[in-house]
Amino acid sequence: MDPISEYIAVALAATFKFVGGPVAGIALGMSLIETTLCSAAGMMLTVFLITYGNNWLRTSKFGERLRAIFGFTSLKKKRRVFTRMNRLAVKVKARLGLWGVALLTPFLFTPVLGTFLALKFRFPKNEILQKMLICGLVAGLIQTLALHYLRIIF
Repeated sequence: MDPISEYIAVALAATFKFVGGPVAGIALGMSLIETTLCSAAGMMLTVFLITYGNNWLRTSKFGERLRAIFGFTSLKKKRRVFTRMNRLAVKVKARLGLWGVALLTPFLFTPVLGTFLALKFRFPKNEILQKMLICGLVAGLIQTLALHYLRIIF
């Protein structure tokens, strides 16, 4: 397979669930550094698109069509406020701030949810990108090393 297509496959695997990137990279036989960088790039693609495309999606005709298709037209429905995930997010924000949200995004949250949380807590967009990049690289290296050594053991 072409190396560029392998890089794209790993990055796309990491866009919605971060652990998919290291799993795909190890399965494709990529090196640790390649897998780490491609996984972080996939996460950052999601973070960038959500951070800067969020306003456009809410206000555009395309966003209106998506809300109509998926049934999000009536948001006046009573929603539960104190769910387990909401409580966890508020605890992380109160104790650790943006670093906590960014650090837990690859491990516990998805890149989509972590970015939405950071935006919802009104952190500056450039800080979101910087801290998510650092945490994505660190988490990518940790998960890639863990999966690499688990593959050797088993």
